[in-house]
Amino acid sequence: MGIKTGNYPLAVVGAGTMGRGIAQVAASAGHPVMLYDVAEKNTLDAIQFIEQRIEDSFQKGKITENIKLQVIKNIKPVHELDELIKSKLIVEAVIEDLEIKKDLLCRLESFVGTDSILSTNTSSLDLKKIGRKLKRPARFVGIHFFNPVPLIELVEIIHTDETEPNITKFVSKLLKEWGKIPVHVLNSPGFIVNRAARPFYGEALRIFSDETTDVATCDAIFRDCGRFRMGPFELMDLIGLDVNFEVTTQVWESFDRHPRFNPSRIQKDLVDSGKLGRKSGQGFYYYSVGREIPNPENMPYCNPPDSIIIEGSEKLPNSLVEMLKKSTVGIKSISGSGKIKFPGGGIMVISNGKSSEERSLENGDSVISMDLCLDYEYSPRVVIAKDPNCSEKVLNKAVGLFQSLGKQVTLIKDIPGMVLTRSIAMLVNEASMLLEEEVADSSNINLAMKKGVNYPIGSLEWGELWGYKSVVETLENLFHEYGERYRVSSWLKQRGKIE
Repeated sequence: MGIKTGNYPLAVVGAGTMGRGIAQVAASAGHPVMLYDVAEKNTLDAIQFIEQRIEDSFQKGKITENIKLQVIKNIKPVHELDELIKSKLIVEAVIEDLEIKKDLLCRLESFVGTDSILSTNTSSLDLKKIGRKLKRPARFVGIHFFNPVPLIELVEIIHTDETEPNITKFVSKLLKEWGKIPVHVLNSPGFIVNRAARPFYGEALRIFSDETTDVATCDAIFRDCGRFRMGPFELMDLIGLDVNFEVTTQVWESFDRHPRFNPSRIQKDLVDSGKLGRKSGQGFYYYSVGREIPNPENMPYCNPPDSIIIEGSEKLPNSLVEMLKKSTVGIKSISGSGKIKFPGGGIMVISNGKSSEERSLENGDSVISMDLCLDYEYSPRVVIAKDPNCSEKVLNKAVGLFQSLGKQVTLIKDIPGMVLTRSIAMLVNEASMLLEEEVADSSNINLAMKKGVNYPIGSLEWGELWGYKSVVETLENLFHEYGERYRVSSWLKQRGKIE
């Protein structure tokens, strides 16, 4: 576009949490920023808030006094919208309401120059519905920042079929200068992160509604076995149950109420009762002074078996096999590596989307299923589920085996897909649909999940590590049990055949 981004005149409309964060980041990168809010007090409060943040950075020695003064000088409060007439890029960051955003952006377009770029910071609204109202939709783009804006590196750049490619290229260059990591997304409900992350919450809520385990234990499984920074319930409490429920509902409505996005009645009831998470003092957990998050449920100590046999045509994860080789328990023979067999009866298998009870009927032996781990060797926890007829003797052998390797062992109710297995399968499936629909490429999808919601690896990277064939098998078994929610994407099904 031939524009030097360093002196590019910017404006941020909306001085709430997101708007003030965007203004701070832009000003810190050296840009003069005009900040407007319909309530003048909000604008002044936002500037005061930003000044305090900058002062804190100065006091901690992160910036010099000259930089502090320049950043503060870069932000100018404006009191009327038409003062933004010279802005070349306007970032709209007002309430997440389609009609309000459409009216505001149409009004802005009526007086800014024809070379100006209009953008919206929407997290999930359809850009086409806004663009239809604009005279210059080619110069309209979505710029989705994540909260807190100064700390989260990821920014989604959303384009429609009408957006000029030079616009997205320029915005991408600008954001990189701000220290952000942009990913490019075709306009689609929820974009990458808010759509692809839905199974993280949705499966956990279904698991809880089935009384598979309690919320503290479920969160521990995600942290310890999946290496997520936070479990789904503590993260929903942090985000705000109302915010999380609203995004889920928007995505659900956008996809014609497809069952894989079904909002949870449990979450709705909490929202309706004012239990919104940390900000209200109670959500899935209590946050009053002196109350701590409950500990996960762990099995009591059991003696390990004298020996095990590893056999079968299927393949156990390499990290599990390597871990078992380090055990003091004797491995009598390895004939294949599909299951762990105890002398005298009973087998352990990796969850494949079926219940232990169903697999017991297939095998004619007691079955204990193991939940998925990102890396069994380094996970501090192993999660198991037994079929109803499994004896205490066999269960104790399984528990003792993993305890002898220094693991905490969690026993959950026997349900198809357990906890992490079904959740990761759904995360991989949703990411594959984004790829299939050409919403984004695989590198942007993986990057978005790692940088936007701090996943340990990208959803598609997890599919490759686990094996697409195993992901497809898990989803097909869940589909057989529960129906449409777990239908496998065409792209994923094809990848499963290639392996």
